[in-house]
Amino acid sequence: MRILMFGPDHETKGGIATVIANFKSHFKSSRNAMFYLESWKEGSLFRRTMYSIRGLAYLPFYIKKKNIDVVHIHMAQDGSYFRKALATSIAKRSGAKVLLHIHGSHFDQYHQESRPGLQKHLLKTLRCADKIIVLNDEVQTYFAKFGITTEIIHNAVPIPTSNSNPVKRTQISCFGQLGERKGTYDILAIAEPLQKKYPDIMLYLYGDGDTKQAAEIIRKQQLKNVQLGGWITASEKEAAMKKTMIHILPSYQEGLPMAILETMACGIPNISTYVGGIPSVIESGKDGLLIQPGDKDELLASIMELIDRESERETMGEAAAKKMKQHFSITAYNAKWNEIYSEWNE
Repeated sequence: MRILMFGPDHETKGGIATVIANFKSHFKSSRNAMFYLESWKEGSLFRRTMYSIRGLAYLPFYIKKKNIDVVHIHMAQDGSYFRKALATSIAKRSGAKVLLHIHGSHFDQYHQESRPGLQKHLLKTLRCADKIIVLNDEVQTYFAKFGITTEIIHNAVPIPTSNSNPVKRTQISCFGQLGERKGTYDILAIAEPLQKKYPDIMLYLYGDGDTKQAAEIIRKQQLKNVQLGGWITASEKEAAMKKTMIHILPSYQEGLPMAILETMACGIPNISTYVGGIPSVIESGKDGLLIQPGDKDELLASIMELIDRESERETMGEAAAKKMKQHFSITAYNAKWNEIYSEWNE
């Protein structure tokens, strides 16, 4: 099969771009040839708009030129949905099969809260697809009520090689966009008691989003133990992970965060929440801890538990790394995708 992957530039910020970057770096197949076409690129409004128009305009010509069999479209909510709905229509009219890969952290809620016209349009788009991949049970169960069949494929990450010169882990990190949905303000709310009990342990919040709001809270509350790390490159993230003892992501809505998989693969225990696909990855008490979203007391208690119990923390980290290697490796992920693409050969 000849597959065209249609999604954002792999150097763009965000989980979808990370997934595409992993495909570009690691996907290999003797049966399936992979091609890539960008649907979006970061920059000014003009630059983003022009790249979106360019990608959609070039799509039918690329399908014909490369004799594409399947267009693998990465879709989320809001602007991504509208671009990819149009791409779905173009791909079908061009004679290609369409595989929709739904990444939205709350794509089910997006449909549920949309106006009736958009709800109908979204269902019509999904029914045009030849196959739909989602990240968690919640989205699968929701759309099954409308007679739409989906398959769950969890994200995967490259497994890092063992570090012969380990760095002492001294910080607590959060990787991802800053904002209410990610639980950023819950982290800031428990920073002061952490500062009093553990003055030498720093909280690093890496990512873009509500950086100005977070900076203002840090200033007003004089939080000397919180550092905004900004959006970091892959090499900077790798260096930060080597210093991280605990990764916290107290999200209110999620699909399956790449940050959780990446940190677990590095042997870092996570404290996260019972939302989206997270409980399918983290077994609370074994390879991380799960709490209810919004429960700041439980978040604080969980962090203190892992800080105080170094042996338990290290055991969880080892279990997390083992799970990633066994079930979420790029090798297993590629095998699954090769199997899916090859279904159309049968």
